[in-house]
Amino acid sequence: MAQFNYNTREIIAKVVYYGPSVGGKTTNLQWLHSKLDPRSVGKLFSLETEADRTLFFDLLPINLGNIKGMDLRLKVYTVPGQVKYNSTRKMVLTGADAVAFIADSDAKRHKDNVESLKNLAENLASNGLNIRTIPLVLQYNKRDLPNVLPIEVMDKKLNFRNLPAFGSVAVDPNDNGVLDCFIAVLVAMVESFGEKYKLGKSNEEILRITEKLEKNLREHVARGVDAKAAKKQREIEEPGKFVIKPKPSRDQTAQF
Repeated sequence: MAQFNYNTREIIAKVVYYGPSVGGKTTNLQWLHSKLDPRSVGKLFSLETEADRTLFFDLLPINLGNIKGMDLRLKVYTVPGQVKYNSTRKMVLTGADAVAFIADSDAKRHKDNVESLKNLAENLASNGLNIRTIPLVLQYNKRDLPNVLPIEVMDKKLNFRNLPAFGSVAVDPNDNGVLDCFIAVLVAMVESFGEKYKLGKSNEEILRITEKLEKNLREHVARGVDAKAAKKQREIEEPGKFVIKPKPSRDQTAQF
């Protein structure tokens, strides 16, 4: 559930990336984190288990225009894909405002996709949320593999709400599907906020807000790419200013 911080004038929302193990959830977050403007995105954190991990980062306030004078701050999470970490999946879904379901396009993983979607429904329900009403977008990842299911087949089996669905190759730094999916899930979330929290006076006002959201996010990515390219060029032109510090010894390493 979104949190409203009236001191900082922020709406704090939570987006969760869900799906089968090794389907591309982690790669999606890494792609987004690497492309967004580094001045507006927090560090990418990883909570690792023996064989899986949960990632998350903050996307600092984005100017969406006037939503009751407040900016949107995002917390973006993945869940571990393996079944044995189901309690962690359930916990990560607590308070989720929107979900991106990342399916594996490999024909051999079809059963895994179906089971993961069913598991999503169960874990949402345990958090008082409904898979039929929560803002949800589908992404069919790994479209570069030789034996992929056609998107129409994946839609028939997974897209029971006739939701936006995007093909992607998340390992490709130039792929458009990852960003398109991210924008779509945020648009769906903001539209739901308009209805739930009465953030817009009309459907036209909510439409203007979501259009500005998409524009600003694409500009964030463009600025992020430009900033990182400029930093890399400076490192080439002025190598003396970028010195790699030696790794600290064991007794110097911070303890957590």
